[in-house]
Amino acid sequence: MSYDVAIIGSGLGGLIAGAKLAKEGRKILIVEQHTSIGGFATCFTQNNFTIDVGFHSMDGLYIQDPKIKVFEDLDVYFNLEFVALPSEYYRYVNNRFDFSIPHTTYEAIEVLTENFPKEKKGIVEFFRIIEDIFSSEWKNKTAGEMLDSLIKSNDLKLALIGTIQYYGDDPYTLSALSFGAALARNYKGGNHYIKGGSVKLTDYLANYIKEHEGKILLGNEVTKILINPDKDAAEGIMYRSTSDDDAEPIKVIAKNVIVNAPLPVAAKLLSSESENAVKLQEMMNHLKVGHSAVNIYFGFDTTLDKLGHKNYLTVVNHKSVYGLKDIYENNNSKHSQKNFIFVDYGQTDTGMAPFGKSTGVISIVDYMHNWENLSNEDYYTKKKEIEGIFIDKLEMLIPGVKDHIEYISVATPKTMERYTRNPKGSIIGFTRNPLQVRKYPLISPIKNLYFASAWSVPGGGFTSIIDASWRVACSILKKRR
Repeated sequence: MSYDVAIIGSGLGGLIAGAKLAKEGRKILIVEQHTSIGGFATCFTQNNFTIDVGFHSMDGLYIQDPKIKVFEDLDVYFNLEFVALPSEYYRYVNNRFDFSIPHTTYEAIEVLTENFPKEKKGIVEFFRIIEDIFSSEWKNKTAGEMLDSLIKSNDLKLALIGTIQYYGDDPYTLSALSFGAALARNYKGGNHYIKGGSVKLTDYLANYIKEHEGKILLGNEVTKILINPDKDAAEGIMYRSTSDDDAEPIKVIAKNVIVNAPLPVAAKLLSSESENAVKLQEMMNHLKVGHSAVNIYFGFDTTLDKLGHKNYLTVVNHKSVYGLKDIYENNNSKHSQKNFIFVDYGQTDTGMAPFGKSTGVISIVDYMHNWENLSNEDYYTKKKEIEGIFIDKLEMLIPGVKDHIEYISVATPKTMERYTRNPKGSIIGFTRNPLQVRKYPLISPIKNLYFASAWSVPGGGFTSIIDASWRVACSILKKRR
């Protein structure tokens, strides 16, 4: 079998690149180890609730947003509905403050200045910097260093970095550039949700690929990336069924190979005969893998606005967190003291639950080392314990909610790793510290081998992955022309 492009993995990056290439007439094959597509951009259904695995909202959709051209070209807007989320970005809560930050720059400055009047100059400067973060001096600095240089109030710093767990686990290792760019997109274009869940987007892209003669193989894992040592160029893949231990590997010849899988995993599939492959493998060994998470998924028998809850996304910091330096320590503390984010999908028409009901998720930073050496019995006991802890925390946030939980399940770092093959269950790829961000492999040192995932430049997040994978597809098309 031969193809123009073989794509390893059917996450969002693989599907975007595959859809563009298929549209332009390239013969493509996508090989996915799981039995369903999407990676973290997918949903599952339980008790008539549609649960989004990892998608909370989509930033941007403003005129300069790179996703716009992608969605227009692939007819996404004609086939999916994007629901605007409430006018606030998030509600910030600790034992000292409780206020909501709007998702437009002007209104955010106004609200933050009302709560911290002595910090107006620093607040204005903060938003000016993130608006133009790529042309500033912050590329070698951390988010913590940036905030410390602008703001005196520890509580204001904590509020501004409230959603840090989506990007990193420590303000003093998180790249200011990565943090600022991601944050700015939320204030430039607000936030939207894909009605019906992220699975609607990935299902649409998969069908688009098939309609344009592309092929997607589920339940098959790539066992080797074929390299021509004389040309130092990728020339195909080997794959085999994940359900048949006796299945023979199948060889596929491809003019180009796109890696949508975790790069540390894919690097091990490269032949040591290639000098550049060895260099890439060594690079993977020296890059630090990012944090994971515990997600607690809820199905409620009511909408939470009936209980007085009015917020889509709520950041809750533990009372022991007084400054930026406490965040990393908190992330490594016992679960009863951890900060968390609660997303209430029922605050808008997401189409995720039967009429009159709703879904939600609590997310906390966690690490594989807290889970990997547990026996099965201890593992499930720990999950049950954490479930109880966060039901009580949610009850404190929304009194009465405990009586309306119809469905609950817990996903751990082991869950993340099992379904996505991401090492240590990482939800962000590599750690986004300033040094590593500069070392992320953007262009493969091996000819005809490309990267399109959260593990390459510019990192994770829907916008970053969509833009990066689109650029990969365009690079292949330009080369062929």
